[in-house]
Amino acid sequence: MKTKLLFLLLLACFIGHAQKEADHSISFDTKISDLYLHNTTGINIVTTAGGVYGVNGENGEKIWEFKESGFITTLNTLGQDGGSAFREIPLSPFGKFGQTIFNIKTGNKIIDNKTNSYKSLFANKYVLGNKAILFFAKTAKTEAKLFLTSIENDKILWESAIKTNKKLGSLLSGAGVYNFIQNENRIAFTAGKTVFLVNKEDGKVLVSEKFDAGKLFFTENKESLIAVENKSSSMIGGAIKAGFTMGLSLLGKKVIGKELIAFDINSGKEVWKKSIKLDEGFVDYQFEDGKLFLIHKDGAKMYDYHTGKEAWRKEFKRKKVKGVEKTDEGYIVYYKNKKHLVDNTGKKIWKKPRKVIQNVDFEVEDEEEFTVLKYDKGTVFVTPYRIEYYQKDEEKRVYKIKLDEKVDKLTFDENNNNLILLSRKKLYIINPDSNLGKDDVKKIDFNDHSKITSVEVRDNGYFINSNWEYVITDPKGNVIKQQYFKQPGEGLRHLKNAIAIAGGATAAGMQVSGIANMSAGGALAGTGAFVGSRNAMDQGMGHFRKGARQHSQGLILGEVSNALWDGNRYNAFKATKNSAFFYTKTEGKKMLLQVNKDSGSTTESYEFNVNKPKYKIDKPSKRIYFRKGKDLKIFSYN
Repeated sequence: MKTKLLFLLLLACFIGHAQKEADHSISFDTKISDLYLHNTTGINIVTTAGGVYGVNGENGEKIWEFKESGFITTLNTLGQDGGSAFREIPLSPFGKFGQTIFNIKTGNKIIDNKTNSYKSLFANKYVLGNKAILFFAKTAKTEAKLFLTSIENDKILWESAIKTNKKLGSLLSGAGVYNFIQNENRIAFTAGKTVFLVNKEDGKVLVSEKFDAGKLFFTENKESLIAVENKSSSMIGGAIKAGFTMGLSLLGKKVIGKELIAFDINSGKEVWKKSIKLDEGFVDYQFEDGKLFLIHKDGAKMYDYHTGKEAWRKEFKRKKVKGVEKTDEGYIVYYKNKKHLVDNTGKKIWKKPRKVIQNVDFEVEDEEEFTVLKYDKGTVFVTPYRIEYYQKDEEKRVYKIKLDEKVDKLTFDENNNNLILLSRKKLYIINPDSNLGKDDVKKIDFNDHSKITSVEVRDNGYFINSNWEYVITDPKGNVIKQQYFKQPGEGLRHLKNAIAIAGGATAAGMQVSGIANMSAGGALAGTGAFVGSRNAMDQGMGHFRKGARQHSQGLILGEVSNALWDGNRYNAFKATKNSAFFYTKTEGKKMLLQVNKDSGSTTESYEFNVNKPKYKIDKPSKRIYFRKGKDLKIFSYN
């Protein structure tokens, strides 16, 4: 009897310790409409029917509030339960409510339609070098103001005006500024079927040309801006007009316009006497050997970008050209999974093309991209549709695994050099050097395999999970621990307005159709799937196009990381995340459970006692925000 009482006492102590109490609790004037966690500053934005508030999660205090009629109107229109009237301005400490831009950390208003005289904000872009955001504000149907605002001190660095030849869109319709590019001292963009070139330092408009451009890019010597005609009927033309900013590669390199023109970035005058005309339509470009290699629907040709004249007399006629590489013998042109050597005039030197990947019977379709993983014992090829393995010095394929790009998930374990494929309930660990392949498939009896969201590489295995269950395996795919959490509340299938999984952004294994790159060392990008970003050619060719878009984005993120208001918070995004969060009913209570990804043990629990919890997890600060009615509760976690 004493032993039983002692056991119950110890159990009660354990449960009491495990249930985490809120560190802070804040009450607002009316029911909370939404909660937004601002990644850059760490400040939390709370909206109610009565106002907008900035909350410091560290001390649980309101640090600013807006209760103006303009804000309330916006909230009533857009801030329904589960949605937010607030919009974050990426790569900045700024936020937007209605037509007002303000600093999220201080509550300081920067620009608004009443003070700065505009009708609506319809776009914003980060400006490299100036550590500033360029805001586009419509003043009339075909007119707009540009405001360059510093993210360091909220000052408006300059204001400029533009006039287009076509009607400008609005934020709500999705139309706006597209084709936004920049270099050290110039900004170029298209709006209203007009090409603009602007000086970064003072906002002076250098080019305002009526030209419906589907793509803009600067020349390699940074002295000219090239505009490619937009083909409205094409997929990419339609996407651009809809306000998307995706690169050509993400849209399958669809054909856009046929005409290219160039402007001097200093004088704004046209550079070429004649525009370049591509009868088959522009697809992509590459700078190589000081020249411009233009890829069109049915082939490619080299041009002198200083004059716009042809550098090759002969046109390379092949579909699906991917790029070119200068060699001592001439130029090697890559297309599909083949390559062909041509001389300095474009004339073919080889009688027949050669395979990019030699000595294996590996073929790809016209639209197929592929990635190569090289092992001591052989080579693994991955496309969006299949995985193929070829043993070293053997031309015939050893095995093939078909992929379903809508269902299957891929990721790569750099430490063990393992390719991991999760296909419904089948887990493949592929590594020829470790004798792991198609025959070593492991079957995992998930409660619902269709809900699995990620496959995360851990130090000693893999953490596979959905919002309702997890599986921990060793590096060979053997299941170590598995658990399913039944959700409280009849019919509850999704945690509305909740971030239930606290896994880091670098952890997830995404769908096969996702995009990432192989690094020079042979590992794959940690953000998930990797098929499709670039054709895997030989190592020299592997870097033939580092990707101006990707390179530029890297520069931007690097600069922003040094300019953010809270640099430590930015760096925290790179920290290893060791916990996942699941909502369930246990011991008669409705709890959020914090689970260690390596052991599967529950390290903490948080009592919410509602069927449909509305909570968010702030990973960098390690805090959980739970809202119920007028109250906001803040929990810290380890």
